[in-house]
Amino acid sequence: MIKLNFIPDQQRSRTAQLTGDDFGGVPGEVLVGGIAALIGFLLAVHLLFAVVAGYKFASYKILQVRWDMMGADKRAYDEVTNELKQLQTKMTELRPITSSQKLHWVNLLNDVSDSVPKGVWIRQISFDNGQLAIQGSAVSKIKNEMVEAGNFVSALKDRKSIKDNFISVDIESIQRRENTPGSIADFLLKAKRK
Repeated sequence: MIKLNFIPDQQRSRTAQLTGDDFGGVPGEVLVGGIAALIGFLLAVHLLFAVVAGYKFASYKILQVRWDMMGADKRAYDEVTNELKQLQTKMTELRPITSSQKLHWVNLLNDVSDSVPKGVWIRQISFDNGQLAIQGSAVSKIKNEMVEAGNFVSALKDRKSIKDNFISVDIESIQRRENTPGSIADFLLKAKRK
């Protein structure tokens, strides 16, 4: 197709050209193509960074959901761990009592149980700093509860596990209860470890 333009050059309207003749010895087309390639490269890098950021954000959200789902399991794990620590603390406290002092608790408690006379009951047995403490009560219809507590002490002194492991068994305190329908005396026995 041939175009004919009969308008003289001076009267022709000038159109803006993207490419000029030369810019510092570089043709205009090359310069425009280089700028377009640079802009395309920067857009591609920007798009790549946007895709990577989207992937990282999605991964973060997935991990956050998984962490939230593990919250109940973590609480259960923390409770079990705390309970285990408490049990280990208790075991550490009991270890000196049971192993290093070579006290056979089964025999001792069996002898204490066998020594309890009728009308006497034990409320608490404790062992602290090498001293055994037995708290109990004695009851009697004929008002001889003090004698029953003394009989209990005498029976304990004759037992092998008490003789072998303790210096003596003594009544630390004994007190008759007031305002009760029967005669009741509360006592505390102590025995020092050999």
